[in-house]
Amino acid sequence: MTPAATPFEAGAFHPDHGTRRVAGRMSLEGGLVRFEAESLQFTLPVEGLTVRLGGASDRLIFFEHPEMPGISVFTSDRTVLEQPAFAQNAALGRARGKIRQTQWLSRGVLFAVVLALAAVLAGIWLAKDSMVESVAAKVPAGWEQKLGEAAFVQFSLGHKFLTDDELKRQLDQLAAPLLAVVPQDRYPFTLHLVEDPSLNAFALPGGKVMLHSGLLLAADTPEEVLGVLAHELAHVTRQHGVRGIVSNLGLYAVVTFFVGDVSGVAAILVNNAPFLLSQKFSRDHEREADEQGFRYLEAAGLNPRGLITFFDKVRAEEESLKAKVPGGQALDALGFLSTHPATSERQARLERLIAESGRRDAFKAVDLDFAAFQQLLRSKLSLMGSATNSAAPLQAQP
Repeated sequence: MTPAATPFEAGAFHPDHGTRRVAGRMSLEGGLVRFEAESLQFTLPVEGLTVRLGGASDRLIFFEHPEMPGISVFTSDRTVLEQPAFAQNAALGRARGKIRQTQWLSRGVLFAVVLALAAVLAGIWLAKDSMVESVAAKVPAGWEQKLGEAAFVQFSLGHKFLTDDELKRQLDQLAAPLLAVVPQDRYPFTLHLVEDPSLNAFALPGGKVMLHSGLLLAADTPEEVLGVLAHELAHVTRQHGVRGIVSNLGLYAVVTFFVGDVSGVAAILVNNAPFLLSQKFSRDHEREADEQGFRYLEAAGLNPRGLITFFDKVRAEEESLKAKVPGGQALDALGFLSTHPATSERQARLERLIAESGRRDAFKAVDLDFAAFQQLLRSKLSLMGSATNSAAPLQAQP
């Protein structure tokens, strides 16, 4: 068979078959469009033939003749346009040009739609953090407090708290200037002293802040403790715990809660309370906590350099542990480091904030004998250790 007579899978409509489509094969040869099926055969003259796109998404090419109304042949095989008849007949050639132009236009529109959709999705993805922040802001304070309480109860099962009244009084005295400038209309902040040698501190949604004894004893100045505390308070006020949980739900859930209500978040938050105890904040959240913590220290008139020097201390301890244990396996002992990476980049940013503030030495003195506080803490820890060694019951309560 010559190329001109190449058959194509096709269909046809014919008055003899009503509205039923007849499946068969078509070919273009000898100036005719020939259609052949078991129950139907006919031809259409090429001269005067009209060729157009049709069907769903214009995926079919229809062949019709004005002198034979009600009869049409169609195929989805676009290679039919390469048949010699289209080059030999000027009218068919023009029809082929229009079809190809339509095809390219359709592809261009499709590409534009896909590109626009991709741009929308990219925009949504880039706006995810802002949407997460907006969703978190809609969460009632009571839900956050329940989330923090649930995590606190779980944490309490494996940790001991120092509940000495004098220690608590002095700790509150140390934190008072800082807490005075932190908004507490949403979060009633409470400080908890944990018996733990690691250099760690963390805060839970709702306002509970845990300070490990190891951190308090390692600090050289009260400003170092206040720097860490300001950072942790900022994690609470910036809702980083809640935002972390919401973000982990996925983009679809974030968009759903963003455009709707957040009633469905309640159970999700409480069920994810354990996640808070091992949560690693993102670099953006750590940067936010650094900067917001700095603003709190600045508003309180406290020296913000304490967090920078404490980071130096943590990094020095890290290097010491690496030297003692091959592979750095002991780094888990540095809880603060594992959840709050002390980087030179963050320290440099804090230095820039200090420089931009224009303040150098006009900082308030901390109203606490910090050395005496640390000595009291050591003595209480010693008593707790003695009680443990003598098998006396331990006082461990929130």
